[in-house]
Amino acid sequence: MGAQQDSSTRRPLDVRHKIGLKAVRVSHRHAGWVVVHDPVASKYHRLREDEYFLLTLLDGDCSLDDLRDHYQTRYPNRRVRPGQLNALLFRFHESGLTISHSAGQGTSLLRRADQDRRQKIWSTLSQWLFLRFPGVDPAPVMRWLMPIARPWLSWPGIITLTAFVASAALLMLIHRDRYFAELPSAGQWMTMQSALILAAVVALTKIAHELGHALVSERFGAKCRSIGPMLLVFTPALYCDTSGSWLIADRWKRACIALAGIGTEVIIASVAAWVWLMTPVGLVHTIASHVMVVCGISTVVFNANPLLRYDGYYLLSDWTDMPNLSQRAKRAWGRMLSSVFLGLPANRNQGEPADQSGWLLVYAAASLAYRWVLMFTIIGFIWVWLRPYGLEIIGQCMAIFAIASMALGTIVPLKQFGTNPMNRRKARWSRILIWAAILIAVGFAGTIPLPRSVTTAIRFSPLNETRVHLTSGGVLTRVVVQPGDKVLKGDLLAELTNPDVQRECLDAASALRDQETRLEGLRSSQTLVPEASHQLPAAEALRDELASRLKAAQRRRDSLAVTAPCDGTVMVAQSNPTGDNSGPRGMDSLDADANPLGLRPESNPAIDRTAVRLASWSGDPTSPENIGCTLEAGTELLAIIPSELSSSNSDSPETSDIPWRAEAVVTAVQRRRMQPGQTVTLIRDNAPTEVLLGKIADIAEETYDSRVDTPRRDHRQADSAVRTPQTSYLVNISLVDSPTNDDLTLLGGSGKAKIRVEPASLWQRIYEVLSSLFRFR
Repeated sequence: MGAQQDSSTRRPLDVRHKIGLKAVRVSHRHAGWVVVHDPVASKYHRLREDEYFLLTLLDGDCSLDDLRDHYQTRYPNRRVRPGQLNALLFRFHESGLTISHSAGQGTSLLRRADQDRRQKIWSTLSQWLFLRFPGVDPAPVMRWLMPIARPWLSWPGIITLTAFVASAALLMLIHRDRYFAELPSAGQWMTMQSALILAAVVALTKIAHELGHALVSERFGAKCRSIGPMLLVFTPALYCDTSGSWLIADRWKRACIALAGIGTEVIIASVAAWVWLMTPVGLVHTIASHVMVVCGISTVVFNANPLLRYDGYYLLSDWTDMPNLSQRAKRAWGRMLSSVFLGLPANRNQGEPADQSGWLLVYAAASLAYRWVLMFTIIGFIWVWLRPYGLEIIGQCMAIFAIASMALGTIVPLKQFGTNPMNRRKARWSRILIWAAILIAVGFAGTIPLPRSVTTAIRFSPLNETRVHLTSGGVLTRVVVQPGDKVLKGDLLAELTNPDVQRECLDAASALRDQETRLEGLRSSQTLVPEASHQLPAAEALRDELASRLKAAQRRRDSLAVTAPCDGTVMVAQSNPTGDNSGPRGMDSLDADANPLGLRPESNPAIDRTAVRLASWSGDPTSPENIGCTLEAGTELLAIIPSELSSSNSDSPETSDIPWRAEAVVTAVQRRRMQPGQTVTLIRDNAPTEVLLGKIADIAEETYDSRVDTPRRDHRQADSAVRTPQTSYLVNISLVDSPTNDDLTLLGGSGKAKIRVEPASLWQRIYEVLSSLFRFR
């Protein structure tokens, strides 16, 4: 056996290295490496110096013994075994660095080509949000751009650009309040016009970003191999292949190439800042604002972020002198998982320092979590954007595809690990059985039903109520009653004054008197002037119209004295916590051309301050601080709960004799857990120490529409808000306990309810969450 092995190590290998390989030695803090470029396959390989030395010895005639002897002559302090040499030769052959003259190589090469093609397809599918298309040679473009960019890439040009960026940063620091005030709201970003402007800005800035990489790479002597189109989150953009920078020995030059794209976007944002300041409100002003947003967000979230394999990643890799940072972090993560779950020894690869394994683990975990979060944030944004159009199925399919691709990307390495016989021999089966038992125990524990409840916001309301609205607006001068007072039908509640209504009554009365005088003149003159008899019908009709107009004006004048429509107890109406009243003289009536971005008046110089009216009232309409404030027509002044009043008008008892109920709006998933008769625990916000008990009386069969069913206790503009369609149901809760009569006079008092529902296991709860997201049927 020893003689056979000795003869095999002396036999010529019939393997040689590829012709035309280019190599550059790169020095690092811990070891020297050689970057090998295969121009035919357009691939770069990173080898240790001793590995590259063995690669250069492969001429087709040397044997394993020859390789070992040459190796030990070059590195006398190291020893290498034939098995290690065989493994290294196998890796060279798999990487395409060697060519064998042995028979049957066509099958092996065809298998490798199929594997590379499948890997390329899988890589494209796993990065479907960042699709690249075949590019072209950018040499003609570079020959045109380099003379323009070369002066700016010199030290004087860099200093000039740095000063320009600093001036723009100081400018934005001074005008930051105005800039943030002009930013569109979340709803305005969803409009078609904003989406088109945003897409155009993203496309142009990304083209400039990639051209920045290409120009700096050309400046340091690394040719840009190709430039072509790509889809960056479904937005057209440009990509630039600057992989030739791996042949640059100086890592700081490689870092400058990685930083070039970010620097280009910072310069573009600086130009946009000056344009934004020097232009009036309009299309150019809006585009400049969008450019600053895109350059800032894309730089922070994508390009400068080292957790994604973009500019920030390569910058961190060169700064820390850690080539192949992502691969090393993944290997460290895999070794940690194999050591914990399988008991395998955590052996490091030769050349990797031991003092950096800790932060590599942190980087691997952070990058994995960030990719998942970023992926589902983008999908969620698309999902929410498409839901109002009924196309949320597209977002759901995208989410399923993303989960499947990431799960498959995790399963494939596990399968490759498990099919390796050496890994199976080294694994500690006792550790595997322990973790399997833990997983089985967790799976069984997930099937145990656990108590649960549904917590939701509620609003208290009486069973019967009569709302008192203002039919005519005016200035509140006096409030006669207070919440909790009992009134009779016709009692005075409040008084308002409105000079416009008074003037309208006087004008109508004067016009009626003038018309009656004219009518009497026509009647007295019809014997002398026959034509007067023909004018009488029209004059009488006009008199009747003016009389009805006077009566209407008098009714509006009389309505300024608000009276009780029925017997009952006075309750406070809805509140206006923000003091935001929209009216014909408010912001809604301003000229759209003067306010195209919907800015607040204090932030838009194009708006006339005299056209903006301050908030008329806040809090409750009948609060003492609202005396002297203007109340618009249609405002709910207060409410009255009908009740039988005693002739003596005795004081209210300690507990309320008014029947109350509570209402809650629940989602479809929560609706399926509830049944009439379930116990409910309620707490009022204005009396958190008092716990009330109730039961579910009924659950609405029809869905709850917030734009139609929003109760009057909510903000007055709540029903006009455009919300994402969501299936909701209204739950009526009857109170078992009678609440005290202290603060329930605040109509629509809010609170919290805890509804005890049927127990459910952990797996059932997870299924319900997924069902609510994807609407499984």
